[in-house]
Amino acid sequence: MRLLSLFICLSLSLHSEIIDRLAIAVGHRIITQLQLDEELRVTALLNHKPVVRSLEERREAADRLVEQLLIKIDMELSQYPMPSEGDVDKYLQQIVDSSGGAEEFAKALQSFDLSTDVVRRHLELQLTELRFIEYRFRPDVTASDADVEAAYARQVAGWKQSHNGPPPTLEASREPLRAMLIEERTDAALNTWLAESRKRIAIAYFDKSLE
Repeated sequence: MRLLSLFICLSLSLHSEIIDRLAIAVGHRIITQLQLDEELRVTALLNHKPVVRSLEERREAADRLVEQLLIKIDMELSQYPMPSEGDVDKYLQQIVDSSGGAEEFAKALQSFDLSTDVVRRHLELQLTELRFIEYRFRPDVTASDADVEAAYARQVAGWKQSHNGPPPTLEASREPLRAMLIEERTDAALNTWLAESRKRIAIAYFDKSLE
């Protein structure tokens, strides 16, 4: 009853003209069908592609929202600094510029039935995830010279099978390979953390098609 009351209040405060429905509960936080559809439209806007509402796309959007909520919960508990309004403004401006400027961006918002505030909220969640990765995982993820040299050996073996001419030198490849390894290991650490968090925090799917 308490969760239902919260859901009704949230729905009325966000869009009084729309009857929203509960989709997922993550702990005591909720994701509504409206938020799920917004995620689909914002993603399409950012990728400059049409909105796709297939079951696969809806499930992927639901997974993103669940993961972002798990991260936000941990950010709050760990008291990591959240992105500032200035950070979100800069990110939004990058999106505006990549869309062809303010006028074209405004047309895109209208085309996808979105507001600037909705896009800002989704960008803030994306920045929160990036901030979480930087604080939680980056400091502990490394790639030694031996790791880089092993990766280079694998690269050279693959190069010989698909390219003519000599491969890039080890010295030219060292830092790009190190960055690639760190990125891969950071992604792996994040995925492990997300899998463990899904076990620790109760996640209820009211829309069973999203499981």
